[in-house]
Amino acid sequence: MISIVLNALNIDWKRSHWLTGVILIILLAVLQGTVLEIPMQTIFCIALGGHGRVPVSTKNHKLKLIINYNLLATCENDIDECMQNMFEAYMGNLHANVSAVLVSATKDIKLKDYELYVRDDIRRMIYSKLYLEGMAFCKMRYNEIDGPRLQNFWSTYRDYVTKELKSFHIHSICKERMDNFMVVHRLSKVLRKCGQYQDLILLSEGETKAYTYCDRELYNDYARTYGDPLFETSADTGRILGKRFDYTLVLDGDTTVPEGTVIKLLDVAAGNPDRGIIQPGIEVDCKKGDTLFMHLDAMRQVINLPLTNAITALFDHSSFFGKGLINNKLYIQKVIGYKSKLIERVPIDVLSHDSFEASIMNVLYVGSIPLREAPPYNYVTWGIRERRWNKGEVLLAMYYSPRFLGKPLRYLQRKFQKNFVEPTVRTISKHDFVFSFIAHCALRQMFVKPLLLLFLIVHMFGIFKNEYASISVTMFLVIIFPKFATCNSKTYKIVIIETLASILQFTPEAVTGTVRICRAFHAIITNNTHWIPQSAVEEEFKRSNHFVSAFRHLWGYSLFSVISVALVFVFIGHRFLFFSWQRLYS
Repeated sequence: MISIVLNALNIDWKRSHWLTGVILIILLAVLQGTVLEIPMQTIFCIALGGHGRVPVSTKNHKLKLIINYNLLATCENDIDECMQNMFEAYMGNLHANVSAVLVSATKDIKLKDYELYVRDDIRRMIYSKLYLEGMAFCKMRYNEIDGPRLQNFWSTYRDYVTKELKSFHIHSICKERMDNFMVVHRLSKVLRKCGQYQDLILLSEGETKAYTYCDRELYNDYARTYGDPLFETSADTGRILGKRFDYTLVLDGDTTVPEGTVIKLLDVAAGNPDRGIIQPGIEVDCKKGDTLFMHLDAMRQVINLPLTNAITALFDHSSFFGKGLINNKLYIQKVIGYKSKLIERVPIDVLSHDSFEASIMNVLYVGSIPLREAPPYNYVTWGIRERRWNKGEVLLAMYYSPRFLGKPLRYLQRKFQKNFVEPTVRTISKHDFVFSFIAHCALRQMFVKPLLLLFLIVHMFGIFKNEYASISVTMFLVIIFPKFATCNSKTYKIVIIETLASILQFTPEAVTGTVRICRAFHAIITNNTHWIPQSAVEEEFKRSNHFVSAFRHLWGYSLFSVISVALVFVFIGHRFLFFSWQRLYS
């Protein structure tokens, strides 16, 4: 309503036809309304406070958890990074009820063998380190033991007579912990990463054969064969089989888990058993020597954190970022289903599974307990990641809005893809308003960019008293105003730097973001949705000539700009020049 009034006051009614003015007011109100979510978040943050909330937690529970790293390796470096992160996560959160597994979707035989080689090497490190600590524990030399491990692991053996512990148990304790650092190889590509941890959950429940997403009448060529093994037969597969873990901590290969994080998350889970997903905060892990873009991304994450804290507290719900603690029992009940009653809510061709899961599961945000992940290497790799995410959001939009987007896109897919058969969903989800609002946040932000471009185009044809007022106010509300909620004596320097960087990076997003969305639609329509791990994208860029790689990935935006300028000049240039001349001399 406010934007309608302000736009009405800004239009020069003496020189504008009343019908043109009304149309402009309506269009501008709709377009401006799409970006008002950001300043509204800022207002709520100022009102509620952007501090992290401490959730209810319960100690002295017996919940079992498995740390689950998921990987599709393209080179040995991917494996080294992932296994090192898993080793640190496991040893930094060692507990009798915590195990760790890499669920590998790697197909290259040499790389699969290398995964097992690295696993065995790390197992020897685990045994050696724990054996020395165990001997020190028996002699009560507690200062020689890692603090969190002493508290969370070794202290549980204090009731044993140290002599007996040394004689009979140290070896078996160390071997058991060593063996619980595992690698299993998945045999199916169904649902990609989401399928990796879904099958892990089923294996934990005692299932070794596939029974989900096997219906060819529903899923066509996407389906897998009923009764096929979920994983390659191995000792590690047997260790997980039927273990009935209560929770699965789903992680990517580049995610690091700070010491003690897993135990804290389990305590929160114990205090909130009705929550399907516990979503930790995500910190950007930026180190000295990283690129300027990586440092800017880390600053942006720090600045945006209070907004996330406030909104998740307001709605008591959070997005799922693809890395979090999943309640296995609730996940099976609400998402997967049982042999006798399949649910299979996640669409089989979906890419952004986390957005869909967040609209189904009750997600609790715990920003005070963070995980860490690496930021994009530079603007180019950031853009590639954004385009991949846009593909996922477009696919989700087809299911969220089957009539408005689903039918037209399916029609185009049938036209441009040979032998295309539309996959369907077994169980259509009825999404709660709050759950959907939070889960669809990324989708709304994606479509803001073409709407901003439309806003700029429409604005060209208006006759305003102050032609730059509406654009200036909109950009202020989107880029500058949110900083009011986060700027203080400690953060003002990074706020200033990040604001200037955002003006440079995001001002062209009305155009570049629209191009990415168009490319995402094209990829969906033509079935060009091959998934490439972000780590592979980063490594490819680092190995190549940076200028050539940047040109190869960004030339399309320049071409789009040239074509757009030409079209504007040919078709509406005379009209635009007329308006400009009229504004100048009237």
